[in-house]
Amino acid sequence: MSLKKKISESISLPCLRGKMGDWYYYVTLLKFSEIASRVMLPKEIDSYYENKAELKLGDWIQRDLEKSRTQKIVEYLKKQPQHFFNSLILGIYEGNPSWQDVSIKANQEYEDLNESDLEYLSRTFGILNLEGTEDIFAIDGQHRAISIREAVRQDKKLGSEEIAVIFVAHKTTAEGKIRTRRLFSTLNKYAKPVSQSEIIALSEDNNCAIITRDLVDGFDILKDKILVIKNRSISPENTSHFTNILVLYDIVERLLTDKAVVGRKVNGHNKNSFTTTRVSDEQIKKDTLRVKRIISEIIGNIPELKHFFEGNPINRKSKKTSLLFRPIGQNIFFDTLKVAMDSSKKAEFFEYFSKADFNLSNKVWKQIFWDDETGTIITEKARQRFATILLLEHLGIAVKKTRRDIEIASNFDVTL
Repeated sequence: MSLKKKISESISLPCLRGKMGDWYYYVTLLKFSEIASRVMLPKEIDSYYENKAELKLGDWIQRDLEKSRTQKIVEYLKKQPQHFFNSLILGIYEGNPSWQDVSIKANQEYEDLNESDLEYLSRTFGILNLEGTEDIFAIDGQHRAISIREAVRQDKKLGSEEIAVIFVAHKTTAEGKIRTRRLFSTLNKYAKPVSQSEIIALSEDNNCAIITRDLVDGFDILKDKILVIKNRSISPENTSHFTNILVLYDIVERLLTDKAVVGRKVNGHNKNSFTTTRVSDEQIKKDTLRVKRIISEIIGNIPELKHFFEGNPINRKSKKTSLLFRPIGQNIFFDTLKVAMDSSKKAEFFEYFSKADFNLSNKVWKQIFWDDETGTIITEKARQRFATILLLEHLGIAVKKTRRDIEIASNFDVTL
């Protein structure tokens, strides 16, 4: 059953017209309410034209929309007063869109402009008229477009806000489909996702990133102990850094949010909202102090860490060096700590780690993480998860295992 085609009111938009490659494009502003009412997903357009098989936009330009990602954007728009998006790129066809130049003539106000300047401005500035019967779809920005629609549905006041839009003309001919498909592919090919290190360095909305920066810059215990790099590995030659900034961010996120550990629910801020919407400065300060207290407590209770933070170097080449100085060991340690704190097992946790040989000389950890043939550490996520489960069970904390967990466990003959 096909849907009834929705007709919007006509609208006139101030616009710039430009050319890049063989594409003519039109840059303008659209209110959120107009995005909500006019911009459709390719699959929604397809449903209007069930009998027009040559369209089928969804067959080649539809991106799988992640509900969790869309909800994050909606919450960002509703809760962050300083929200801002880059422009949407919209394809437009059907209807009768029209362009009208705005003529700029020489007069006293433009006396510094020569004839060439005036001619360029006149052909660039104009008004784009949409009559309301056009089919408009997002070539770049489908998540943002559908999130704007949902945000306006939930909060009508957002409808008056504006976003920059770039329109390109799409033709439903075979050649036209190839052109638009190539544009879609090119935009996604050359769009560079923001890296985790850039998020940590720059984000003012991700509270874990803000707190991580504060720990690096303002926590005396960690002064010169955090390696600021763009990857998670630490060279065996490094003797002076506890960990790197990416792992420190993971530690902060683990301690403060409700991100599940080996399938167990844990307490904390909602991970999705806490990493996308800035809380009050007072709350950030409170959470930062909490992380500082936990780190201080850990150092005070674990001899190897206390020794290092008193100024002694690490020998990362030795198997006898604690796994607490390797990213995999830090992942396991803080995952286990989070569940232990939630389960009132913190005392048992510190008792174990203050005495245990959490290193590759220990036959348990050697069997799980050391490859004798290559002489290297095995860092598989499944083995880290197995190690965490092993520790939790040793502390008397029940874990619901998956079939994969049971399969992994069957490969080892180890007990703590």
